Amino acid sequence: MANNWKTIWEKRTLNEEAFNSDDINELFTALKRADGFDVGGGELSEKELLRQYEDIKQRLTAGAEKPVRSVYEFGCGSGANLLLFERDGFTTGGVDYSSALIDIAQKVLKSKDILCAEAINAEVEPKYDCILSNSVISYFPNEEYTKSVLEKMFAKTNYSIGLIDVHNIDKKDDFLAFRRKMIENYDEKYENLHKLFYSKQLFADFAEKHGLRIEFSDSVVENYWNNEFVFNCFMYK
Repeated sequence: MANNWKTIWEKRTLNEEAFNSDDINELFTALKRADGFDVGGGELSEKELLRQYEDIKQRLTAGAEKPVRSVYEFGCGSGANLLLFERDGFTTGGVDYSSALIDIAQKVLKSKDILCAEAINAEVEPKYDCILSNSVISYFPNEEYTKSVLEKMFAKTNYSIGLIDVHNIDKKDDFLAFRRKMIENYDEKYENLHKLFYSKQLFADFAEKHGLRIEFSDSVVENYWNNEFVFNCFMYK
């Protein structure tokens, strides 16, 4: 994995006030901030991130013939998404390679199935109805690693897989141009911070191989600078 990114995630913290908050939306916002999302400041509002959660939940459960009541997240970070799923009655589990973020998740979540490990080392049992990975697979080292993790996801899910904020290879040049414009000395600062871009065909091929129905969607988070460079992918058994 990208150890330079891991070093960054290991420095993330959550203040004690957030842990003690009785407002679940306030805690969710603090957890998102711990996960590296710039909440507020005119970019990502709490309202828009909550809207994104509702869209993810709806798409993960859409079309199911049986009740869908459990979700497992690859790259769960501090547990922000799983916190809201638990609020809505879902059984949850997750894996993340940052021990700092997993420590936070274990404090705020009811789930006992929260593992500190690389995504590739996640167990395929127990199974969950839905698999989620939000803003994570672009940090994977290469496509072969991604394909191996997708196989794990397929084996672990009863129904659906949701991949959020996947960086689009067709938009790579535009992404780099934007970042260089917005961040002084971008190439120097991000030299050892790898980001992986994907074609939609990779996921279409995986879906065809496993007989999955596949849908792509755009980000629903308004005013998010990353919107034009990413896509979401949902696959269903």
